[in-house]
Amino acid sequence: MRKLIAGTLLALSLAAAPVFAAITVSECVDAEGRSSFSDRCPAGTTKKGDRTIRGVSVTKPKTVADIAADNPVLLYTVPNCDACDLVRAALNSRGVPVTEKNVQDNAANQDELKTRTGNMTVPTMTVGTAVLTGYNRSAIDNALNQAGYPPPPVPGAPTAAN
Repeated sequence: MRKLIAGTLLALSLAAAPVFAAITVSECVDAEGRSSFSDRCPAGTTKKGDRTIRGVSVTKPKTVADIAADNPVLLYTVPNCDACDLVRAALNSRGVPVTEKNVQDNAANQDELKTRTGNMTVPTMTVGTAVLTGYNRSAIDNALNQAGYPPPPVPGAPTAAN
């Protein structure tokens, strides 16, 4: 009976243990005998062998959709609002998905804005739990950075499409 209990406890502890990946890297030697390690040997080197490194925690990078699920962006606006247009453009330049709510003639959206933020200022943007009012590009970028959204592309830099 004790062996059965011990075996069961061992099985449960192994099932609850985190699973870590192993990666294999190649040892590459250049013409001068210097070793380097990489997933594949670069030109001008010779593969000496492979090494497996166990216990490497491999995490998949978050997508914008993952970030948006954790920190949704909500923008309260009214028509013909220059500051609203600037906030919208800042969000678009970073590829941030946003839910926009017009509060001009919509009592439900007005009540929601007042309940969430305590005011009726537009534009008002929420990023997760952070609340920003008006247009301040630095504050917008800081809130998006804190939430984990990717930075805007650098003008002239190559993109994945290039």
